Formats: sequence, structure tokens, C-alpha cells
Amino acid sequence: MNLKAPIQRLSRLQSVRRLYVRLSIAPLVGPALRRLVRRVIPSETRVWFQISDGLAKGLWVNLDPRYETSYVEGRYETVIQSALSQYLASGSVFYDIGAHIGVVSMYAAQLVGVHGRVFAFEAAPENASRLQEHLNRNNLPQIRMIGCAIWSSRGRVRFERAPAQSSRNGGAVATQTTTERNDTIEIDAVALDDFARENPLPTVIKIDVEGAEADVLRGSEEVFRRAKPVLICEVHNDDAKANVTRWLEERNYQFDWLEHTLQFPRHLLATPKP
Repeated sequence: MNLKAPIQRLSRLQSVRRLYVRLSIAPLVGPALRRLVRRVIPSETRVWFQISDGLAKGLWVNLDPRYETSYVEGRYETVIQSALSQYLASGSVFYDIGAHIGVVSMYAAQLVGVHGRVFAFEAAPENASRLQEHLNRNNLPQIRMIGCAIWSSRGRVRFERAPAQSSRNGGAVATQTTTERNDTIEIDAVALDDFARENPLPTVIKIDVEGAEADVLRGSEEVFRRAKPVLICEVHNDDAKANVTRWLEERNYQFDWLEHTLQFPRHLLATPKP
């Protein structure tokens, strides 16, 4: 039985999506409902949705209805949307490090306009392919997708892909202490300093690299010295928090947390001190 057509019709209904969100977080019903949906909907199902609100309102995204419908309502990463609205303007330059499928890059594209630039760095090949689909569908020439990891230096790194049964937003560069997995691949990496020598310097940088934030910053000394960009950084654990905040303090940056929770992941907003 081909379920693709009815799934597409149902998942495009806002009332159905909202009902599913409410039920999926209910204590007793939620886990069973999520398991049922993942069994019923075929793996790798994709549906084109038009974002209904927020900075990317009106743009199209090709999503897995099992995991990714939160993007559709325009309420994904609202704290980042607010920060981008404050610090990006027409003509600004945005570096999106860990761009996933490009939703945050599309937020930024609406703010920087046709005279600005957005560089979307995505290491996972599957995500990079979908990101490029979104750029093509929405005609966003101000966004350039770069399919590599951002790291402390240029070279090749091992990358652990996120599980296929997910939104694939949890991939990360593998460290020396990481156990080798079957879904680990080798990919190109570049330091931001190397990239920025041949491209426009950033107004704002967003980093979301699943715990490797400090490694990205170590390769961006020159960028922060020359451009003094605003930084939005998703911090994933206590070690990353200590390393990132110490690095920023040593470079005369002030910072605050965008959420009021102490639970990771949290978003840090850093700006150069006057």
C-alpha cells in the first residue's frame, strides 16, 4: 500500500500537525504515538511544506514528517531568530556553521537581502544535499552552501553521521577518544581563518557543532581579531561551556545566555566589549 499521498495530505494540515505535537509529548500516549508514526511512515519520506510564520515565512522546506515538522510553524529556534533580527541588516554577512538543512541560513537570508551574503557550512553529505535543494527551490542566491566541516585547521577529519532514524541534526566530528562506528566517514575540514582570507568577513557567526565549539573557535583567531563579529553559539556540555567562555573572555568579549534554563544545549550570545 502506497502511503505517500495520504501522508503528504495529512501532514500539510496545520490542525493535524498541532494535534500530533500535543499528543506526542503527553506522558502516556506520547511514546506509543511516536513509535506508531515511525513505523507507519516509510523511512526517508519527504514532504514539501511552506513555512507559515517567522523570518522564513513563505519559503519552502522538504521535511521528514516524522521528525521535522517543528520547522513548518516558523517557531524553530525563536531565540536565534530574535538575535539575528537584532544584529543582521541588509548587506550583512552571516556564517552558519553547522547549517543542517539550512533553516537558520534562510532566516538570515531574509535579513541580509540580495546585497548580503550567507555562507552555510554543513559537513554531513545528506544534509548538504537537502540544503542545496532548499536553495534551489527558494531562489536564494545570497546563500552559498559549503559542504565541509569547520575545524581548528585545514585537512581531513572523521565525521560521525547522525542516525538515519532522526532529523540528522546530531552529526559531529569524531575525537580521538570516540569509538569508531560503522557510520563514521572521512570529510574535508577547513579553519574559518583560511576561509575568510578569500571571502567576506562575517558580521555574525552562528556555531552549532555538537560539542566541538572550542575547536571551531581555535581556527578563527584572525576572523575575531579583524571582524569582531557577533557570535551565537549553541553549547552542548559543561566542558564546552568552560572552553568557549574562557576563549571569549580572553578576547575581550562579553556574553549572555539566550535561554533561562541551565539545561544543555544552551545558546550563548557574545559581543565585543566597547
